[in-house]
Amino acid sequence: MVQVQHRTDLQPGTEREIRTKIYNEMDHAYLTRWIQAPVLESLQLILASAIASAASLTAAERERIVATLMLIYHGLAVHDDIEEYTAREDERYRQLGVLAGVYYSSKYYRLLAEAGQIELMGSFARAIQAINEAKAELERDTSDFTMTPGRWLELQESIHGALLHALRRTYAADQPHWDDIVTHLVRAALYAKAWQEKPALPVTRTLANLTLWQQANSEERKWWKQLVAGKVSDLNRLLSLHVKYGTSSTLFQHAEDEIGTVEHAVLLADVPGLLEELRTVFDQLTEVRPIARLGEEA
Repeated sequence: MVQVQHRTDLQPGTEREIRTKIYNEMDHAYLTRWIQAPVLESLQLILASAIASAASLTAAERERIVATLMLIYHGLAVHDDIEEYTAREDERYRQLGVLAGVYYSSKYYRLLAEAGQIELMGSFARAIQAINEAKAELERDTSDFTMTPGRWLELQESIHGALLHALRRTYAADQPHWDDIVTHLVRAALYAKAWQEKPALPVTRTLANLTLWQQANSEERKWWKQLVAGKVSDLNRLLSLHVKYGTSSTLFQHAEDEIGTVEHAVLLADVPGLLEELRTVFDQLTEVRPIARLGEEA
């Protein structure tokens, strides 16, 4: 989703131990010769660690639960990279990419069973189902731009937030502010990523492009359909339309609004240290100005 520099001065021992456990579980003598272990998605790690810390769990339980969530998340993410592996000459990359994804995510059964976390096992299973259903919908007819930005966002929120919400419902259901923290921080990251991405050809169904389609007039939509069909190829016009409708500014403002909601929810939740840690996240979500790519001011 989005990578951030994770502060480690708040709980240094726990942080190092969780990361070490995750990479130890990902390690496989043969797989790692071909498939590099992923860079851990810091936003997932920060939120999962914070939710687990807010619950009445031992340090060992927190470590195992957070490691499990990260293994599932990256196991599912590896499957999204299969097209990249397929493009390589050696067929083993594709085959091992599939195996790596299964290897990472399947470990959650053992880790949670060993910890006696049967309820969370079921919650994660339902989250995995929701994630796969969201991915399937996003993959259906990718040349159709009539999907609303709101629906695209809902599907992406499922992909990047379902596991965190499963953890929240299991261990922090009596702390309602966590719902807002997870929902709006995931949404802020999605808006920030969309704002920072440079428009390119061929056009894909991104949040920026869906936002543009919703505002385009009939003549522009006619041209857009030709662009999607590959009948025309004009990156300059695509860029000019994004500038005309202020796509970057719109997405940037949405990201800032979501961050404001997260800040308010964290204050209400009264979680010591979390707001300070998230400041780094907020800064990185809004640090890249879009002027260089679209000529717009945020």
